[in-house]
Amino acid sequence: MAKRDHLLDELIHNREARAKLTTPQLNDLLAQLDKALRGTGGVKDLPATPADFAVKYSRGSWMHALHLDYISDRLVKMEKRELRRMLVSLGPRHGKSLMIDRYLPAWWLAKHPKDKIILCGYNQTFARQWGADVRDLILEFGEELNLQVNPDRTAADDWQLTTGGGMISVGYGGSLMGKGADLMILDDVVKSAEEADSEVYREKMWEWFQSSALTRLQPNGVIIGVMTRWHQDDLFGRIIDNYGDQWEIVNIPSLAEENDPLGRAVGEPLWPQFHTDDPTYEIRKNSMSPYWWSALHQGRPTPEGGGLLKRAWWKSYHSLPEQPQQWIQTWDLALKDNETNDYSVGQVWCRKGADCFLVNQVRGHFHIGEVIWHMKNFAVKYPEAVAKLVEDSAMGPALKATLTHEVPGIIPIPVKNASKKARVEAVVPYVMAGNVYLPERVDGTRERWVWDFIEECAQFPKAAFDDQVDCFTQGVTFIQPTGWSEMRKAARDVVPDAPTAKEIRGKDFFKWVRKGKKSVTKTHQELEQRRSIIPLQRTPRW
Repeated sequence: MAKRDHLLDELIHNREARAKLTTPQLNDLLAQLDKALRGTGGVKDLPATPADFAVKYSRGSWMHALHLDYISDRLVKMEKRELRRMLVSLGPRHGKSLMIDRYLPAWWLAKHPKDKIILCGYNQTFARQWGADVRDLILEFGEELNLQVNPDRTAADDWQLTTGGGMISVGYGGSLMGKGADLMILDDVVKSAEEADSEVYREKMWEWFQSSALTRLQPNGVIIGVMTRWHQDDLFGRIIDNYGDQWEIVNIPSLAEENDPLGRAVGEPLWPQFHTDDPTYEIRKNSMSPYWWSALHQGRPTPEGGGLLKRAWWKSYHSLPEQPQQWIQTWDLALKDNETNDYSVGQVWCRKGADCFLVNQVRGHFHIGEVIWHMKNFAVKYPEAVAKLVEDSAMGPALKATLTHEVPGIIPIPVKNASKKARVEAVVPYVMAGNVYLPERVDGTRERWVWDFIEECAQFPKAAFDDQVDCFTQGVTFIQPTGWSEMRKAARDVVPDAPTAKEIRGKDFFKWVRKGKKSVTKTHQELEQRRSIIPLQRTPRW
């Protein structure tokens, strides 16, 4: 403001006279002021955001995108010092480096021509290239931006403006001694899975970040890290674990998950307009393992072996054993009275001895009609799975009435006070002991849904979804011999006057009901729907 008043005084020589100026005269003086400010680092009509700047100074080759505008708005907050530290996780080939490494520094220097910028990448060649791009952009548009590169200091990785500002570009581990940063950019400082998997490399990276990078920030400096995730303990993960409450954390997955920062629907792809060869992302998703998809594209790496449920613990089968002792359907419904935003999952399990076998699974955003169709379809394919377990709290009154009248064998399972984690911990011994089997093709490969199931289990409790885990724990818990007593309690909670198993067994009740006897009481019919948990040839030993 002082500079503005000083320049105006010089233009009109008299502060008092300024108050007497007419509006046209004042506008003319303000136009002269704009011109004068250009000579001291100001820029007329500078785009308001880095994204707008990129569109203008790329000559139209750079286009707006929802995720890039979202990041750009936060970069503006950083320039205003409303944010000081920010981490951005984004999948490969989504434009993050072009905006942040090229257009952000030029936009920043146009606003603050005396500021010093440091950019760090995974190696010197990578960092130097971005430094050269920013320098060349300023050389091309310097007159319009009112910026001029100092002819005595023009190196791609260390150039300076005539106003004193400039940009230094270094690779990870490069020396920053004696250099300060008003803006520091860390872009993909980890290059590959091999580096990320090395504990020695991760430790050295962390030491460099703390001792070299952070210490270079000026008192009012800001820092942004933009990265593709490789490992739970990568630099991104370390910063979250140690300084997470001091940083703005932005994770934008390639396929939207719950509470998407951009407001996308679950499963919506991030940038189909750019990836026209694979707009749904199905090709790239199916071309890599679930672990790498989750890490690189969803920003959610897990420990190499998995969390509570290790990837290596699951056993495989090519064909089911003869005459399993029990069969069930188990369902995790994400709908209550016909409303749903999450996934619903249905699984078929069978057991022989101590071994449990996942036979089939469906998963999707189902409405109640689709759930009923899938239940009946499973019943046709696997008629032995008479019992259909459904968590009681997932069903509102209308939904419960619809299911029980449309599908026989619905057993509402009351939810205990135990947390989801406690329920998983209860079945961990079965998986660890090798008693849980998943289907595998004869050639040793697995269908995609099996891999997705394994990965969700491995990521629990940090996975974006846990519907498959909930369905699995419910099914395996109640298909165990110790689970039958829980089934009986569940059935008797729903039908208090139902006869005991001892009373039923003498009447061969289950066989009688399945033959469709009309003389069965309504109470017995309800019990059959809720309590039929075994194949035809066997009665439970309750």
